[in-house]
Amino acid sequence: MTGIPDRRSVLTHPKTAIGGGTVVAGYDESREATTALMWAARYADARGLPLTVAYAAWPTQPGTSAGVGAVEAKHVEDRAARVARRGAGRVAGLCPDLKVRGKGAVGNPAAELVMESSTASLLVVGRRAAMPADSPGSVSFAPGAHARCPVVVVPGDSPHSVGPDHPVVVGVDGSASSDQAVTFAADAAAFAGAELLILSARTPRAPEPWMSDCAGGLPGAHGGVPGSGHGAADEHVRSAVALVHELHPEVVTSKDVRHGPTASVLLEASASAGMLVVGSRGAGGFAGLMLGSVSRAALRQSEVPLAVVRTGAV
Repeated sequence: MTGIPDRRSVLTHPKTAIGGGTVVAGYDESREATTALMWAARYADARGLPLTVAYAAWPTQPGTSAGVGAVEAKHVEDRAARVARRGAGRVAGLCPDLKVRGKGAVGNPAAELVMESSTASLLVVGRRAAMPADSPGSVSFAPGAHARCPVVVVPGDSPHSVGPDHPVVVGVDGSASSDQAVTFAADAAAFAGAELLILSARTPRAPEPWMSDCAGGLPGAHGGVPGSGHGAADEHVRSAVALVHELHPEVVTSKDVRHGPTASVLLEASASAGMLVVGSRGAGGFAGLMLGSVSRAALRQSEVPLAVVRTGAV
């Protein structure tokens, strides 16, 4: 199919396609983490993938001498291992055939999860129902910004699962990260027998101060101007549909182009979905720069499981 071959590279990208690596679930025995763990277990079980339940903690009272510090670290390591094993035990009742193990560690929880992502096919973490806007270092935010594999952030009160009644929604903008997000979303929809909604947004640019004078009071001179992607949005959606049909011809797709801020458009469209998928270009050294504004807003506000499919390295 014309225009598709150059995009086939996303199929063989081990951190984009749903493939043979382990699924890692961050777990700390909280309600939100338990919800995410069960989501991860169902995901891994459906695909025949192993599941690693990961928990990490800092020593609470490190000693002033090397010997005391080592004793404290060993105590925390043992406790972390117990928490991780308890999480693995909870999964056993839900998915008795799933290969699952618990893994405890001493360290920063977010950093440990990012490290685990280097050999994972998917990282799953929970998120509090209300996530502060100024929390770029949280355990749910940092992996989305730095992980080396796709990350799914599951809100604590996630109401739906992907399936025939709850579609997958993916936002597209024609970028490489958008293509990878479409690949991930199409795979998820195919596994669950769900519909895939491919969505793009037209966001008008605010008029420059000189425009009203130049326009001489012509009708519409004060209403803003179409963004650079006004005409391209339709093409982005059509191209994404063609990619999905090439990858998974059995997936039922629908497409839409809506006017408004991209994040608002995606969040509104995904309110009754089973999953929202966004791409994110990673090109910086700080969490706030590694994620675009759309990804950041979705991480904080999405009421359904959010998959962030990144390009770029940590």
